[in-house]
Amino acid sequence: GQPRHLDRDVITVPALALSCATREVLRMADIVESMLRDVIVVFENNDRRLMDEISARDDDVDALHAAIKLYLTEVSRNELAGEDSERFVELITFTTNLEHIGDIIDTNLLQIADKKIKRKLDFSAHGRKDLAALHARVIDQMRLGINVLVSRDVAMARRLMREKESFREVERAAGDRHMDRLRDGEIATIETSALHLDLLRDLKRVTSHITSIAYPMLDAEGELRTSRLKVHLEGYDGGGESDDQMPVRPRKKAGKKG
Repeated sequence: GQPRHLDRDVITVPALALSCATREVLRMADIVESMLRDVIVVFENNDRRLMDEISARDDDVDALHAAIKLYLTEVSRNELAGEDSERFVELITFTTNLEHIGDIIDTNLLQIADKKIKRKLDFSAHGRKDLAALHARVIDQMRLGINVLVSRDVAMARRLMREKESFREVERAAGDRHMDRLRDGEIATIETSALHLDLLRDLKRVTSHITSIAYPMLDAEGELRTSRLKVHLEGYDGGGESDDQMPVRPRKKAGKKG
């Protein structure tokens, strides 16, 4: 949980400091991705040891989040303009949402796994297949989100937005199939229904947080102005987060784009 790349010697040189912060955010993202990748193994194998390891990784994520946020706050005390100002917003937005994803995994997904293990339950074969497919899509979105952060490619940011909408359609279809199995009286589905639906909900919340990296980029391009997305940033949708967690832009130089 100790930062490796937050060089305080360059904190008064925004371009260099933001580059250092980017490297640390990517390290944090790698940890969150590993948590997300391994959580499905907990469900498949009822692996309590791995559950504890994932929970410990969330402590590292929390520590890195605090360190990165403090570092970026100090960087923002410089007058940021143009790309530096935009990069600041991208980094603090993505870092905050990575921390939220870590919390969803630790507090929600692992709690669902714990209930499944304690009650000695198992999802139906079709339920397991749907959950595994959705989880794989979330992993793909996570990797795409990280690539968007690194590349700052607007076309890739648009793709990330489309992938989120596609995920919602697949998630709704999985929910419909679950309800069909309930109506058919499938025992495994009945026993695990609450856990299954909670998993669907939390995986959808994770995708919302991943997609958040696209919003500052598309907003800077003016592509959100005529959209409902301009009204409510999707990175804070579905998880109960309040508006006071939304990033605050740093001070800008007068007369220059920020």
